[in-house]
Amino acid sequence: MVGGGGNGGGCDGDGGHSRRPRAIFMAFGTRGDVFPIAALAAAFAQDQRQYSVVFITHSAHQTVMFDICLCQAHLFLLPNSSRASHRKKIIQVEHRKECLSAVEDVFGNDMSTHGDFIVINFFALEGWHLAELFQVKCIIAAPYFVPYSAPASFERQFKQSLPLLYKYFQEAPLNMVCWTDITHWMWALFMESWGSWRNDSLNLSPIPFTDIGRSALIMGFLRNPKAFLMVLKDVIEKTDYRFILFSSGYQPLDSAIQSVASSVAESSVCQASALHCDIAIHHAGSGSTAAALFAGVAQIACPFLLDQFYWAERLHWLGVAPEPLRRQHLIPDTDNASSIKNAADMLIGTIKSALSSEIKAQAIRIANKLSSEDGIGEALRILKERVLPQSES
Repeated sequence: MVGGGGNGGGCDGDGGHSRRPRAIFMAFGTRGDVFPIAALAAAFAQDQRQYSVVFITHSAHQTVMFDICLCQAHLFLLPNSSRASHRKKIIQVEHRKECLSAVEDVFGNDMSTHGDFIVINFFALEGWHLAELFQVKCIIAAPYFVPYSAPASFERQFKQSLPLLYKYFQEAPLNMVCWTDITHWMWALFMESWGSWRNDSLNLSPIPFTDIGRSALIMGFLRNPKAFLMVLKDVIEKTDYRFILFSSGYQPLDSAIQSVASSVAESSVCQASALHCDIAIHHAGSGSTAAALFAGVAQIACPFLLDQFYWAERLHWLGVAPEPLRRQHLIPDTDNASSIKNAADMLIGTIKSALSSEIKAQAIRIANKLSSEDGIGEALRILKERVLPQSES
């Protein structure tokens, strides 16, 4: 544990101690995944001063917390997860242990949970199981559609293994968790990896919804940096386009930049923190997408996984980007001359499309529209409707 949080205590107007309701916001993933939940937590803490608000995330996002001024909330920072595949299981166990410890510090010393709740994003499903353990409401908050779907055999296996629970979900009324919710996103809660953790560490049934007393409310990837840079170099040599690269400290890309930069004019390929650009070319992560939309620039998306495909298609549908590039159109598998030329030609054509007056004008229109919206305010309103009594909201 890198950071610490409070236990949710407070004082009443007479100087005596009175219990403050507690709200945990838990979010993992990239900055784009974490920032919206952090912003919502900050808004809720500012709006509902009677609450003790705690935010739980990875320590890598500490600067994000300062950026949005989470001064009204306690902060738990969990160790960053390593990407080493051989350590994945060990890291998963430690991560879940840290999550349990953090939530236990907030809820563990008070038998009353009136008004308490947990808000999570889709990369923090630990919070859903912990909400069940501590008998508090759980709200799922996500600025995008579910980035994954259930395996094709999930329903058949579920019906075969848990026929009574399957029947219960099929017959559940609309205001309760039903089979539509399970297939929409909750199927991930029934995966075996969660079952063993629930049983061994949380002393819950391995299967969600089978414990008595359940109370919940449901609401730059680069395989071949050198080939990527060779594509950009080919585009530079054929056109007057220039590129600004954000490597985010990714060592293989930084090394490739150094090796390629010697043969490319310094002003052509560079790293910068804040320069004007006409087009944003990115992987269609939610954070990159939002930043480019607010900036009012045309975009070119090259998605790789999960929700990135949704955002890439959405950008094209909105008219602020051409059709998404396929991975091999930006990062060929091989760096032979033919592959580089084909990718460069595709990128040149896509850039020309993105520079069209129609796309540039639409990008500005969308940015102007977004500037007048209050997304956090709307999310806060919905959250308050779900967790606060009518008289308090």
